[in-house]
Amino acid sequence: MNEIKEFQRSVGVTKSDEFKKKYLATHAINGGLICGHGCAYCSTPSLLRTHALFRNIGVSSFQYFEQGNSIVDPWTAIRVGRQISNLGPEDMVMISTITDCWSPEAQKHNLGRKILEQVLVKSKCKVRILTKNAAVQNDFDIIKQFGDRIRIGLSITSPVSKENIIKLIEPNASMISERIDTMIKAHSLGIKTFGMICPVLPGIGNDTASFEQMLSSVLECDPESIWTEPLNPRGPGITRCMQILESNGHKSIAAQFDMIRTSTLHMFYVEELINMTTAVAKKLNSVDKLKILVYANGDGYKVDDQAVIWLK
Repeated sequence: MNEIKEFQRSVGVTKSDEFKKKYLATHAINGGLICGHGCAYCSTPSLLRTHALFRNIGVSSFQYFEQGNSIVDPWTAIRVGRQISNLGPEDMVMISTITDCWSPEAQKHNLGRKILEQVLVKSKCKVRILTKNAAVQNDFDIIKQFGDRIRIGLSITSPVSKENIIKLIEPNASMISERIDTMIKAHSLGIKTFGMICPVLPGIGNDTASFEQMLSSVLECDPESIWTEPLNPRGPGITRCMQILESNGHKSIAAQFDMIRTSTLHMFYVEELINMTTAVAKKLNSVDKLKILVYANGDGYKVDDQAVIWLK
């Protein structure tokens, strides 16, 4: 990681129709603009390409991200405290949706915990925590106090057997084994959990054996529901992953990323993923918990879509 920029935004809690469609949350809280985990497939720079900040500093959101930089908003919790009181028990706030509030630069400001304290003390809404960082366990003390209102999930993006490969494209996130251990610890403490096997990456998680390993490890934590989705083709993320993998000697996996860059082959990858994940969930008696997120309306797909949430 290179530069960490502090930037004060105007938003704290935002309504999220998109995450409501996904059955994940009604509202979202994020701790900045670009997360320091540096996941190569991240689509957040695509969402920020017209943001005034990047015009002011003279680089694009893509360039800033590729330089290994991050943008954190240490004042987020203050605004959250002012805005959160209107939310009631029927609302679900998700921390985080586009930037991780337990990423390295957020940890320096204890941002995840500060946000949690504001939400839990000043509102009655439910909370869904999503992170790729095992550091969230440092806040299990406060999470346990409000356990009936909180669900916690750590993104699982590869089986443990491939965690050294995924580390190349998620350089500053916790190891997969550490994320799973954190989920297991949460469950042992009576904290409610949910599964997030996202994204399912070509050559890393989209074969039956790998997905079964990932789903099995999540099921150990008795999650209420489990979400999964294909890799988002938006922006240069696929190409970036391909280049990193190829330069580190994983040419066969890189080739599988390369294959899904065209719309036709990406659709084929999504079709196979839907059928494979559904079949594995049936085998593990968990298809009732599975939610497969797909940015399409279902037209033209030849799939078993009983677990699919079509988002268009």
